[in-house]
Amino acid sequence: MLDDHLCFQTSIDTVAEQSDECAMKPARLPATRRPTRLARAFTLIELLVVIVLIAIIAGLLLPALSQAKEKARRIQCAGHVRQLNLAWALYPGDHREALPLNGYGTPNLLSGEKLWVSGMEHLHPEAFTNRAYLADPALAAFAPYLPAAEVYKCPSDRGRVELGGRLYPHVRSYALNAYLGWLPAVSSYNHRSYVNFATTADLALASPSRLLTFADTAPGHVCMPAFLIGLGAGWFDGCFLHLPAASHAGQGVVGFADGHVEARKWVEAETVALARTNWLPNHITLWLYENRDRKWIAERGSVPVARPD
Repeated sequence: MLDDHLCFQTSIDTVAEQSDECAMKPARLPATRRPTRLARAFTLIELLVVIVLIAIIAGLLLPALSQAKEKARRIQCAGHVRQLNLAWALYPGDHREALPLNGYGTPNLLSGEKLWVSGMEHLHPEAFTNRAYLADPALAAFAPYLPAAEVYKCPSDRGRVELGGRLYPHVRSYALNAYLGWLPAVSSYNHRSYVNFATTADLALASPSRLLTFADTAPGHVCMPAFLIGLGAGWFDGCFLHLPAASHAGQGVVGFADGHVEARKWVEAETVALARTNWLPNHITLWLYENRDRKWIAERGSVPVARPD
């Protein structure tokens, strides 16, 4: 019995000693793996892959974003031409059915006559830079209808003109078909064998849906308020007197006498390339007889004067 008690006591002492030893030893945490060079290198590779993927995605998206922005500018440009068309349509009701006067000059040079907007030929810088030519009722017949100068400029027109060593942006991008309302007192580029439409009654001589009104004009060709169209054998037939703009991905916005507006896709690479030239001082050098875009415009510029039977 005593022996059993001694054995039991010895067991208790042994367990206590072992517990004391465990308490004295610090607890050992599970070993953590230190990152190896291979792991660090793999992380860098992943980062490079992500960067490359982002660059590829950006490369795919940027052209689409650029096209979307240009489409928005084209829509805005078409809206401007619609407003110009509306002003052109409203004007005769206030002026005994006379169409807005067109040509080039200012009231002080035209015996007080006001064109739809004032403007001079190419070498007169005020044709490019003077907003009063557009928005001042004393200088522009359209000013009471469209007083905001911004409407007269295409949002894609990046044209500049140099004045005193500095570059200034164009204030106007649009021009009106020279065969609509050309002022007789102004030296004309029009051919007498084609109708010069002066009143709303004259519009019955043509199909309004095929008669050009306003054209978004190439930045290098914007000058006078009139959009010159080469017509008439032995005159300027075959000459691209004024180039249309091609700022909207090779398209130019044009209006028609029935009020509708088109974004015309020019079919000749030559037309688009010339339209993107920033400065074309001479209008009588582009003799492009076979150019399909020139022919398309000429067919919609006017109609031949009817010959008497």
